[in-house]
Amino acid sequence: ARDTISKENITEEEIEQTGEEITMPSLAISIMVASCLATIGKIITKLMLPEGTSALPLISIVTVIGATLLPQFFRNLRTTGTSIGIIFLQMFLAASGASGSILLVMKSAPKLFIFSALQMCIHFITLMSVGKFIFRFRSKELYLASNANVGGPTTAAAMATAKGWKRLVLPALLVGILGYATATPIALALGPFLRRLY
Repeated sequence: ARDTISKENITEEEIEQTGEEITMPSLAISIMVASCLATIGKIITKLMLPEGTSALPLISIVTVIGATLLPQFFRNLRTTGTSIGIIFLQMFLAASGASGSILLVMKSAPKLFIFSALQMCIHFITLMSVGKFIFRFRSKELYLASNANVGGPTTAAAMATAKGWKRLVLPALLVGILGYATATPIALALGPFLRRLY
């Protein structure tokens, strides 16, 4: 009984130490799995959807299905996959930030800028109010949920990493990918309909 450790007594550091080490085989497997998921998504997109349609929604759906059906397999790749993901996230964020300009957006499309700012403010206030006072979620979980909703899995995972919330990096990624997998197909389907209206 003395050697029994309850789940409540396991610290975040101890949980992280139980993860696998980064090795050459784990790096190869992680890259292979990511490439296979992307390829499968692209193939299904070409077979099922019109030409020119983005493969991102189906790649996201395939990824979510894979992580749901094989949780233990993907859990074993957590350490390596997270490390690789962080490297590419930093490259993506650096490239995006270098090419972005808030002043240019305000000059070329001020109404769109105001609309987006208002939309994000209403989203954040609603999310924090409902999540914190009704569902009693922790603040950092709500912050990441908001980030995943607005910026996607890349910025949500980057925020979790920067704040030191290592156990929330993977959930942040999955929530953002789930948003891509559900909202993007709906938006693509609504696009042609809205264009007919105007």
